[in-house]
Amino acid sequence: MLLSLVLGLIFSSCSKSDSTPPPPPTDKTVLQKAIDSATYYYNNTAEGTKPGNYTVGSKTALNTALAAATAILNDATSTQATLTNAAANLAGAIVTYKGTYIGQIAAANLIGYWKMNGNANDSSGNGHNGTITVGHAFFGAGVLAAANDRFGRAGMAYHFDHGSNIEVPYTPALNPTQMSISVWVRRDTAGRTINPANCYILAMNRWNGWKFQTQPTLPFFTVKAYQAAATPPDTAYYDRDDAGVAVQPGASWYHLVVTFKAGEENFYINGSLVKAWTNTPGTPITLTNPVNITIGSDLPNSKYLTVDASGNWLVDYGGFWTGDMDDMMFYNIALTGPQVTSIYTNQATL
Repeated sequence: MLLSLVLGLIFSSCSKSDSTPPPPPTDKTVLQKAIDSATYYYNNTAEGTKPGNYTVGSKTALNTALAAATAILNDATSTQATLTNAAANLAGAIVTYKGTYIGQIAAANLIGYWKMNGNANDSSGNGHNGTITVGHAFFGAGVLAAANDRFGRAGMAYHFDHGSNIEVPYTPALNPTQMSISVWVRRDTAGRTINPANCYILAMNRWNGWKFQTQPTLPFFTVKAYQAAATPPDTAYYDRDDAGVAVQPGASWYHLVVTFKAGEENFYINGSLVKAWTNTPGTPITLTNPVNITIGSDLPNSKYLTVDASGNWLVDYGGFWTGDMDDMMFYNIALTGPQVTSIYTNQATL
C-alpha cells in the first residue's frame, strides 16, 4: 500500500513537469486586413487590355496568394511567425497585382503620332506634321514609298531605304525630359552595303541629342543626358541596347518601345519587357541649337557634311532605316509596362 502511494506520487510529479504548456496567443489582425484588401481587389477589379483594367492573367497569382493566406488564417496551429510571414507574402502579392494596372495615358502626354497612312501628318493634334524627304546623295537618294502595313493593307505604311526620311520641325515639346517611342517596324536589309549596322528609326541630332535604332539587329537607344546632381553638373552619353533580343530582317513585323527617364531606360518587344537599365541618371539635354527630328535617318539632309573634323555632322557616320515603318507614337512620359502591353495588344489586331 505504501509502495503504491510512493509510485503514484513519483508518476504524478513526472507528469506535471513534462506537460507541454499551451501555445501563446496569436494576433491575426494584420493577416485578416491583408486578406480583406486582397479580396477587395480580386472582386472589384477587372482584367483586360484597356486603361482602368489590370493585365490579363494577373489575377491568378493574387488568388493563389489569397488562398494560401486564408488557409493559414484558418489553421488553429498557425504560429505568430507563420501568420506574420503569410501577411507579408500576401501584401507583396497585392503590390505586384497593383503594378499590373493599366493607367490612362493623358492626351497631353502623346506629343506626336505619325500613322504613315499615305502622308507624314501628325495625328496627335499637336501639329507636328512632317515633310517627306528624298535621301541624301551619299546614301543613294532614296524615295519614300507606300507599303503594306502589318495587316497587309496597301498604302497604310511607308517603306524607307537609301536615306529617305520624314523631317519634323523642331519644337521644345519634342525635346522632353523623359520620353517613350512606340513604333511598328519590319527590317529589310538584304543587299544593303552602306553602314548596314546603323538602321535609324527616329533621331534628334544623333548622339548629341537622342537616337533610336537597331544596331545591327538589337534595338539601341542613345541619349545625351544632363546630370544636375553631379559635382560639378555635367553631361553624359548613354548607349544602351536590349541586351540580346534581335529584330530579324524578313517578313515579320515587330512592335518596339523604348522608354527613358532619369535613372531608368527600358526596352520592350511585342509588348514584353526585354531589358531594364537603371544606370542612366540625368535627363535628356535641351538643344541650344535646335535640329529637326528625322524619322528614318539620323539627321536632316541639310545638316550632313562630307568634311567635318568633329564628326558630329559627317555623312559617312550616318545611317538610315531599310524596311517598313508604321504607327510611330512619341510620348513625353516614360510609359509603364502595363501601358506598353496595352498599346501592343490593341494595335496587334484590327
